[in-house]
Amino acid sequence: MPFFNNDVKSNDKLFLPDFCNVYTVFLTIIVVELLAFILVLIPLGKTGYNWKYINSELLTDLAMVSWFMQWVTLVSMGLLCVFRQPLAELKRDWLVGLFSYILILTVTLLVSELAWALNEYSISDDLQSGRDHYWFLVKNLGLSTLTSAVGFLLVYYYHWLRTSNLFLIYVVMLGATLFISELIAPINFVLNLRPQPTGHGLFLLRNLLISAIISAIALRYFYIQAQWQREVEATAYAQFQALRARIDPHFLFNSMNTIASLISIDPHCAEQVVEDLADLFRVVLSDTTGLVRWQNEVKLCTQYLRIETLRLGKRLQVNWDIDRIPEDAWFPGMCLQPLLENAIYHGIQSLPAGGVINLTGHFDGKIIKVEITNPKADTWSSPQGHQIAQTNIRQRLQIYYGQQAEIKIDQQTDFYCVMLRFPYIHDFRFDNLSKAVKS
Repeated sequence: MPFFNNDVKSNDKLFLPDFCNVYTVFLTIIVVELLAFILVLIPLGKTGYNWKYINSELLTDLAMVSWFMQWVTLVSMGLLCVFRQPLAELKRDWLVGLFSYILILTVTLLVSELAWALNEYSISDDLQSGRDHYWFLVKNLGLSTLTSAVGFLLVYYYHWLRTSNLFLIYVVMLGATLFISELIAPINFVLNLRPQPTGHGLFLLRNLLISAIISAIALRYFYIQAQWQREVEATAYAQFQALRARIDPHFLFNSMNTIASLISIDPHCAEQVVEDLADLFRVVLSDTTGLVRWQNEVKLCTQYLRIETLRLGKRLQVNWDIDRIPEDAWFPGMCLQPLLENAIYHGIQSLPAGGVINLTGHFDGKIIKVEITNPKADTWSSPQGHQIAQTNIRQRLQIYYGQQAEIKIDQQTDFYCVMLRFPYIHDFRFDNLSKAVKS
């Protein structure tokens, strides 16, 4: 998700963004702070709020609301970061969403209790009721922690549940203990004939309702964003399969004819074509949707152009100017070859005299640019083949690099140019890819 984008991409299939990523944490903090501004400004429309309140108390209220919301957000993100691997093993989005929802509400309750305790300590002379309340919560949590730990140790010993699931259930049980303790706390005060803290229950209820609504909206947004991302990836993969199916037949037949004509004339050249063709189809028929080294992609294109040169002869000329591009750069496989194929079949082949394909590379230390230019015939029309290849490449660049990559088309009267732009990544891991995209 571009928000984290997206997450760019993580090894797991969680719909949650990677809260271990600094960029994601920073954006979330900014969004939460903007929400705090909204919550503080909303009451200004009510009677009793005037310029005197704005001058004397607005900044104080903003600071307190921001403090509260940021603590809830940071602690929740930290725990979701810690629990990411166990959550990934659940394999079901609704379970991940339910646990995340309970976790956020539990954190909200704990931070609310902390905020109330600090407020009572600073302004109240009689702290006995607050002490009784928190001692009641601590006793219940301690008892639940010990008794449930014994039970879960038995479950772990007999391998009745996976460790990750067991750990998550344990956390949920402790959160449930805290919620139930808060619910029965008023009954405990009545039975012990002690006054209940004034406004405490309303304070907790208000915070929990606000957190419940906002976190539900956020989790729903993350889920829809992840579903959209998965759909984009599935569409790109399906179009890639269609592109492979389009490449295979006509290129195979042309190559076979070339081999047949060379067998009696130049057996060594025919053998070379067979080897190049075998290497090409080994790549095409494999799952080449991932990233490959730039030098491997260039090698594949060289083999392809060598075969086409035998078929078209002097009509096809290629001018390589890509020495500036680092050979160790990572690049989505099978992105360059379809563009060269389009340049030949919809450009060079339609011209009786042929023409020159220019491949130009630029590198500024961070961003790599590749331009593929081919001449156009007078009867040029944008073919369907161009659209299939370019749409697929655009989607795959978007999946791996987000907004840092793009494909542009420059179509003039006598030439057609495709420009690829993507960040330089020399050490490919998903975390390194994410850092490179964000920088």
